[in-house]
Amino acid sequence: MSGEINELTELAYEGSEDQLTMTPVVGTPERAYPRVLAPGAEELVTGEIRVTVLGSGDPFVKKSQASASLLIEVGNEQHDRFFFDLGSGALANFNGLRLPVTATTKVFLSHLHADHVGDIPTLLWSLAKSGRRDPVELWGPAGEYGPLGARAYAQHIEAAHAWDMEAMCGHPGQSGARLLTTEVPFDRPATVYERHGVTISSFPVIHILNGAVGYRLDYAGRSVVFSGDTRPCHPLVEACDGVDLLIHETFPSAGVFAKKAGVPEALAEAVVNGAHTSPAMVGKVFAGAGARMSAMWHLVVDHETIGPVFSEMRTQYDGPVVISQDLTVFNITKEAVVTRRATVDPFAWPVVGPSQTGGPPMSVPHEPPAWWADALMTG
Repeated sequence: MSGEINELTELAYEGSEDQLTMTPVVGTPERAYPRVLAPGAEELVTGEIRVTVLGSGDPFVKKSQASASLLIEVGNEQHDRFFFDLGSGALANFNGLRLPVTATTKVFLSHLHADHVGDIPTLLWSLAKSGRRDPVELWGPAGEYGPLGARAYAQHIEAAHAWDMEAMCGHPGQSGARLLTTEVPFDRPATVYERHGVTISSFPVIHILNGAVGYRLDYAGRSVVFSGDTRPCHPLVEACDGVDLLIHETFPSAGVFAKKAGVPEALAEAVVNGAHTSPAMVGKVFAGAGARMSAMWHLVVDHETIGPVFSEMRTQYDGPVVISQDLTVFNITKEAVVTRRATVDPFAWPVVGPSQTGGPPMSVPHEPPAWWADALMTG
């Protein structure tokens, strides 16, 4: 993008292929990347990480922005894929990328606000009916007491969808409509995942209550840090040692938020600075973290927000920064971090890859109720 980011800048939802950044590439890539990532078009090379923003928005879901979610893919032999948060609308973007639904088995939740978990039922039951036979592993923070933690959340959401689960009797995907939950500590750093050359660690962040965390993924000497929702905090900066990409939540300043949301400035101040991170403060975080590339995320992206947000961030930091939009893509290698965007197939059918689970369905279908015989219309 040439020139400054302001109210005249064309946005991705309006058709722009430019990213909201002055520095889309850091370093010198060994290979040329197409300007736009086409659905299902590029395999990762060994040692590469690709991060796709499936949901860049805030709790107010809109067509231009799905709610909070990242997809991280790594170039190992297993072609591992990981969701970090899964807000409403994220899976529509995932499906449009023409990636296999059978790979949707690993989810890391930063916390349990609805805008970060809204697509979990779709992941569990709809994608199981679409071809996934393996259960979903879920990692999420413990709470200060049992009902506030990820395990209780998983148990309750499965109970709430008992009818859906029972209706899957006889369906091959019934085995995939299950959660295997691991709680991670909210009060100290921890290594929570180590497989196939990938290590994922969690660290505590500050967001309204105890029970919110951020994550760091390391693979082949490359790394990504994801803040989840947080106020500016030292544990996150400490987790960024040598990191390639930092994706950090950012809300508009209290004045902009009050005007856009139609709320008193005192409430806007409490929301922005009492629960989230302002543009100026995210600039301070970026300066302390020292990532090769930094990204603002969880921001309402429109013509009235992007200019002030970028300008206010720049009062504290002058390094490479991107304002994330839906389908912003980062390719990370030893040589470079490349920012571009993906397009989706809006009519995509599920792509089914291999599953570890085989054999017949877990159970047999229910016998139809007797009254259906007389009520059913036939041809």
